[in-house]
Amino acid sequence: MWSLKRFPAPWLLPALLPVAVMTIYPVAHALWTSLHSVTLLFPGEPFVGLDNYQRVVTSNYFWDAIRNSLVFTLLAAPSVVVIGTLVALFLQRRFFGSQLVRSVVLLPWVLPGAISAVLWIWVFHPSFGVLNGILRELNLIDGSIPWLTSPRLALVAVVVAHVWTQVPFAVVLIMAALAAINPETLEAAAIDCRSRFKRFRHIVFPEIKAMIVVLTVYNALTAFTSYDLVYAMTGGGPGTATTLLSFQIWRESFSMYDFGAGSAVAFIVVSISAVLIVAITRALPSDLFERE
Repeated sequence: MWSLKRFPAPWLLPALLPVAVMTIYPVAHALWTSLHSVTLLFPGEPFVGLDNYQRVVTSNYFWDAIRNSLVFTLLAAPSVVVIGTLVALFLQRRFFGSQLVRSVVLLPWVLPGAISAVLWIWVFHPSFGVLNGILRELNLIDGSIPWLTSPRLALVAVVVAHVWTQVPFAVVLIMAALAAINPETLEAAAIDCRSRFKRFRHIVFPEIKAMIVVLTVYNALTAFTSYDLVYAMTGGGPGTATTLLSFQIWRESFSMYDFGAGSAVAFIVVSISAVLIVAITRALPSDLFERE
């Protein structure tokens, strides 16, 4: 009989095989499609080599999508992690109504993307939006700010909505990491160090830094491949102001009906994501996930 400790692979194979198939097959199929001319307008799927990639990378839409995706990721991912950590530290305390507050904080996470988009469209509406109404009441603006129709503000508005939907998940994971810290360690730190910032820096942060790194990588990939909020809130506009790579995949595949070009963009996104994961993983210290 095979020992689970000596030969773990055969025991893990039944669980890993479906995951591998569901991961490898779509990527392989996208690669195959990207090398062929697959459209609804012309029958047949002739091999075209790298023509789809050449057409994609020479398009201004593609480079606008690259720029927007990078800006979106750089704004969204750190914001989610920082806000999620601060909220988790606050909710770790016991106070009247803390359970209710924790439940409310999780609400944006469980809402469907379409509902979240409708809520934020209402918040950012130039005429009867909540945000403009508050700014007018505070005498900070006289007219209306076109949050979703301004080329300079639309991407920021979508980033805010994205952060709102992703923070609850970060809160849950950070709170789980905080709960794993030995209470005696925290009590000793409270006695030896009165400064809360120093306690967080020297005691709490080393214990949760691995989770923070995992969250940063996860949120970077989530932001880089975001689609539903962009499609529902702005449709990629105005112009190409909020066109992300994921939206460009939809545009090539289901607006232009060129599945070869859409798959080329998709495979580029997968390749960039893989490079980011490998680069971040190699840049991490080897003892990051070891407890001190």
